[in-house]
Amino acid sequence: MNVSESRDSFLRTVAQITAERVAARPVVETLRDGSNVWDRDIPSFWRTAGFVQELTSKASAILESNPRESLSLAQLALAVATSIPAGTYATPVQAQLEGSAWKEIGTAHRYVSEYDAALRAYDAAHRAFGTANALAHDDAVVDFARAIVLVDLGKHDEALGLLAKVGPLFERFDDHRHLVQSKVLAASIRYQRGQLQAARDLYQEALSEVELSDPHSRAITYSGLGQLCADLGDFSAAVQMLHKAREILNDLGMTGDVTRAEWALANVVMMTGDFEKALPMLEKVRDTFLSLAMPEEAGLAGLDLADALIANSRSNEARQIVEVVIGEFTRANLNRRAITALAYLRDVLPTTSRPQRTVQHVRKYLEQLRSEPARLFLPLPEEEV
Repeated sequence: MNVSESRDSFLRTVAQITAERVAARPVVETLRDGSNVWDRDIPSFWRTAGFVQELTSKASAILESNPRESLSLAQLALAVATSIPAGTYATPVQAQLEGSAWKEIGTAHRYVSEYDAALRAYDAAHRAFGTANALAHDDAVVDFARAIVLVDLGKHDEALGLLAKVGPLFERFDDHRHLVQSKVLAASIRYQRGQLQAARDLYQEALSEVELSDPHSRAITYSGLGQLCADLGDFSAAVQMLHKAREILNDLGMTGDVTRAEWALANVVMMTGDFEKALPMLEKVRDTFLSLAMPEEAGLAGLDLADALIANSRSNEARQIVEVVIGEFTRANLNRRAITALAYLRDVLPTTSRPQRTVQHVRKYLEQLRSEPARLFLPLPEEEV
């Protein structure tokens, strides 16, 4: 096939898939979470690249507002993609359909802190993209997503290795958005390692490079820089940055990231000593995380709320919050070690002379469990309780 024939074939495929997406759109819009279709055969007219792309696109669009529904739709997209008869599309098209569905599955799992499931899905995305040699950029995007998970797990060296690997690919494909986001992620690693000035320099560098057409990257840069400024004691700059992040994210309809920005703002308020003002902010954050089916984040926000309640001499209410969080963690089948630590906190709060110290000890342990799920919980020494 000569160049002209290849181009014509490509254009015909694009036109076909575009028409398939138009036909699929009204059907996909009627699907809530895909649960109403699992008990019947997939209709033959669904088995098109356009239908899969519409499902994957919708899964991505609703990730922030309903991650569980996003996950279900991405899984449905994969089921439809793998049911398409062999030979219907060229190998790169089929590989892109399956790989993209797996990537969305992984991202939905990552969003609700199911990190092992996220990494398995990203592995599957790599395998799908690997069946076609023309999908190097898609592969790099999956590696970037994997790096985000590794940062959440505290595996910084592995994450930096992936960022070094994907950087040249993003440059080759002129993917400025992912280049900036890679810099933001590298800044986050520096921040978590306590290299605050190096992190600040990277955040500011990313902020100077982000394009006006990329508000999401600008928002996550503001958010990271705001939290860093708070740790540096520059509370005025921290509040300014986090307000900017929240405003942009709210305009984008990104409920989860808006809530994270509000959580960071509440923590800045607590750092200034205004615990009374922080209370309603943290209650709102907790309620939103629970509505998004994100019990781990809701639990950590609950411990911040308990901390603020204790600071306002409301220890009994703090203990009640811890009791509620234990129930949430139990129903969500989260790590039993986390439940043990929370039970310890509940039991020791009525007698400890340093309740805030105890809350912070348990909160730190819950964060460590993300990267070390087998880590044993050690109560504070008697002299520190």
